[in-house]
Amino acid sequence: MEPDTGKVLAMANYPTFNPNSYAQYGQAALRNRAISDMFEPGSTFKIFLVASALEAGVIRPGDSFNCENGSYNMYGRTIHDTHRYGALTVPQILKYSSNIGAAKIGSRLGSERLYAALAGFGFGEKSSIDLPGEAPGMLRPQAKWYGIDLATISFGQGVTATALQITSAISAVANGGTLMKPYLVDRIVDDNGVVMQQFGPQAKRRVVSQQTAKAVARMLEGVVAEGGTGTGAAVEGYRVAGKTGTAQKVEGRGYSASKRTASFVGFVPLEKPRLAIMVVVDEPTTSSYGGVVAAPAFSAIAQQTLCYLNVPPEKSVARKKDKEKEKVAQPQQKNAPEPEPQTAEGGSVVGVEAGSMPNFRGMSMRQVLRVMEKRGLNVKLQGSGRAVEQNPAPGSRITTQDQVWVRFVPSA
Repeated sequence: MEPDTGKVLAMANYPTFNPNSYAQYGQAALRNRAISDMFEPGSTFKIFLVASALEAGVIRPGDSFNCENGSYNMYGRTIHDTHRYGALTVPQILKYSSNIGAAKIGSRLGSERLYAALAGFGFGEKSSIDLPGEAPGMLRPQAKWYGIDLATISFGQGVTATALQITSAISAVANGGTLMKPYLVDRIVDDNGVVMQQFGPQAKRRVVSQQTAKAVARMLEGVVAEGGTGTGAAVEGYRVAGKTGTAQKVEGRGYSASKRTASFVGFVPLEKPRLAIMVVVDEPTTSSYGGVVAAPAFSAIAQQTLCYLNVPPEKSVARKKDKEKEKVAQPQQKNAPEPEPQTAEGGSVVGVEAGSMPNFRGMSMRQVLRVMEKRGLNVKLQGSGRAVEQNPAPGSRITTQDQVWVRFVPSA
């Protein structure tokens, strides 16, 4: 989607079908899931929670919330984080995707203001895009929220949305705070090429101020930066803002123990966004995390589309890259042993507090295995080359029971 206008530049579903022989396919293959499938958005909803709380003035970016070491009881229910965190600031709550931090922000905002803000972003109603079969999503009236609902809705559980709704909502953050009506058809022409009807951008309403939108955009850049949950969404030469989402699927009257919806939504470039993109993977099999299965697809789509639209790389990113290259381009002794792995702060990984996850970014497989062997922990390696993404995030507390993986890509 083009954030400033609401133009839908591309919409795709997979598995796909051949429109010339559609009768050979079942009804499931013919669904336009981007507008007709409703799902619990999970942590992508934290974008709109934080935007709403900032707009209402109940939080500031520097505010810190105690994330209770990963487990917190509210209304007789226990909220968990994937990793154990102590005090986190608002940007860190987004970066590390803390459910407990989100629940506490929601508690400070209150159910009335959160409901009004989410409805303002377009949730719970059809966007009126020029396509048939659009679903409205489900946002229960605030009067029907009970007990734990405020907390769970704050991190995207107990509410449903479509991919189009979430993309439209983040476009409002990207364009400075205005919700646009999404549209697909630019114009209708007759057989002679004469324009019979022309369509254009339609602003629906302002949802947040420009100041709030910019503040949230800067926070979302941290999600894609080193240590965030969405590093796989990074695009060479451009600053990216976005958020990962991983949600349990509803099954019967409860939640499935194994089925997930993984997603990533974001926009690029950060300062003058040209694209808002959402990738949703229904019941992924390789990993349940949006940062692993959806973020890399976002990166690939964004890279090729920015090239197609002739959007030049950002100079600030290019300068930063040049400086990094200068650091690495130091002459090394032939056949010299690999250097001892370093943390982001430059200290030896071995010196990191026992039980905490090291920062593996940029390391080789050999280095990662050496570190984990010293810790007596198992690690799953994905790909080859240098480490670009990991789970848990650097500095997180880890035990022998935790799922630990590191993803590698070939060096440029």
